[in-house]
Amino acid sequence: MTKNEFIQAKLFIFTDVEREIQLAKADGKALQALGVTPGGGNFLAALGLLCYTEFGGKLRFGAKSKDGKDNPSANFNQFFDLLGPDYKAFRVMHKKVYNIFRCGLAHEFYVKKSCEISTLETEPGPGLGVEASGRYFFVVESYCRDLRKAFDELQVHLYGA
Repeated sequence: MTKNEFIQAKLFIFTDVEREIQLAKADGKALQALGVTPGGGNFLAALGLLCYTEFGGKLRFGAKSKDGKDNPSANFNQFFDLLGPDYKAFRVMHKKVYNIFRCGLAHEFYVKKSCEISTLETEPGPGLGVEASGRYFFVVESYCRDLRKAFDELQVHLYGA
């Protein structure tokens, strides 16, 4: 992937997700007047962000299985750890993050554990985790912020500035 292709992909990724975040923040009555259902696409945005995590890992690490095929879970896990220390600690404690979240949303159309997916953050913190009650959470706005930072760092790693 050339630098220009990467920049274009990054623009598409974050423009789409940010649009969903802005829709969630928009005035519901104004949206309804336009015939638009209020809110953002929390499920779709979460799925996209998790797939983009795997994509970032493939670009950064290119993990392969013994037969030479891509190793999506290894690529996801390694890039997920780059989102920040909270994410890495979470993955160490909950070993199957890729399976529970990414594969759950992509293949079963739900997180494989009790989980709330919200678009907007109510307080600063990581975009994915588990509450004291044991319920998992995914916050699109927070995860997007952290993934954007990781993609900015990936761009520097791959192409320089």
